[in-house]
Amino acid sequence: MAAGARTQVTGAQWEERAPGNVRGVARALTTMAPMKPWKVVLLRVAFWLRRNVPPYRALKARPLLRLSFIHFARWSLVRELPGDEDVPAQPLRSTYLYFESNFNGGFDQYIDAFSYVIPRLMNGIWRGAYGFPGPAPATPFKAYIERHDYPAAHFYSAYPEATTTQVVAALALEARFRELCEQTRDEPASEFTERWRDFLRDAQAWL
Repeated sequence: MAAGARTQVTGAQWEERAPGNVRGVARALTTMAPMKPWKVVLLRVAFWLRRNVPPYRALKARPLLRLSFIHFARWSLVRELPGDEDVPAQPLRSTYLYFESNFNGGFDQYIDAFSYVIPRLMNGIWRGAYGFPGPAPATPFKAYIERHDYPAAHFYSAYPEATTTQVVAALALEARFRELCEQTRDEPASEFTERWRDFLRDAQAWL
């Protein structure tokens, strides 16, 4: 093997190497990648549009929303490392693209989804990063992500044993239950029993 070459890790090895990335069924992924100057300019414009133009933000978020196993995904640009009272901020030689995400499932499946379900979005964000191989095929892209991965030092999950789909379904069920309570507050027991049976039947379809 050539000097400096790295063997690609599997999803299981990634989790074993960085146990801080794992909390129940949730996983954390954090990467930093140096960007070429021309791409930094484009990303600044794109990020401004996402923050300030709701239709543009909705358009760009739509592909990610289809991937229901993603808790969240966030990109930002980093120009310097922060300092404190004793150490001044340290400018970086390149501007870095910082990416963090929490998701359900395995590392391999997560990157596969990025590679084959939303490749245009991935190209639009990471194209211009030094060494970026493109989102597909997935194997070089996984190796690229692994090289730039930073294991989580702190990772909190409010519902570590529940997937995103389960949490969303539970919130929808709670809203329906509260609605039922309001509608049947003054109903006699016989009518409430029938409404309750209908609620339980419909809830099976929601979940």
